[in-house]
Amino acid sequence: MIALVKGVLVRKDPAGTVVVDSGSVGYRIFVSLTTLLALPGEGEAVTLNTITVVRDDAMHLYGFAGLDEMELFNLLVQVKGVGPRLALALLGGLKTPDLKNAISSEDAGWISTVPGVGKKTAERIILELKDKVQPVAGHSPDMGPGISEEVVTDVISALVNLGYRASDSRTTLKAILQGKEQPPPFDNLIRECLKVLSGRKSR
Repeated sequence: MIALVKGVLVRKDPAGTVVVDSGSVGYRIFVSLTTLLALPGEGEAVTLNTITVVRDDAMHLYGFAGLDEMELFNLLVQVKGVGPRLALALLGGLKTPDLKNAISSEDAGWISTVPGVGKKTAERIILELKDKVQPVAGHSPDMGPGISEEVVTDVISALVNLGYRASDSRTTLKAILQGKEQPPPFDNLIRECLKVLSGRKSR
């Protein structure tokens, strides 16, 4: 099995694949959004940790910029109903530390903010992996007092629908809520998050 691919990054596809020229062979590799964003530009040297998945009708390579992401991918695909494509969507929608903490804290709402991941799937992931995943210090899902997880999920889902990553949306929301005894109304939260996420300073 192919465990590592080194070569020149020939092409990056925003849909989630890259092509790496190793000298005599060009490998087509499926990657998460997280890995895609971490890669250098086309024409530059690249190294990817890879997992080979062989099926009756195809052999696919899945690549990862970091070992932590690859190890979590290996755990996710062991969950019933979670195939490689959905595992990549999870790793692209939430950063690896955030996803680990969401699983450890049994936060199905956080996981289900990833497009294509329903609450039942999120709960199954938690049930099967909560004893296999260790939380990461410094990455806390706690939003502070006065706000329910349902509201958090609704805000993040709205931001995801506007094109922002779930992990970035949650980090931004947490920063906005810090130091506030009561959260602003839903519409105000969305506006404040959009100001930060779009690169403008909140007034």
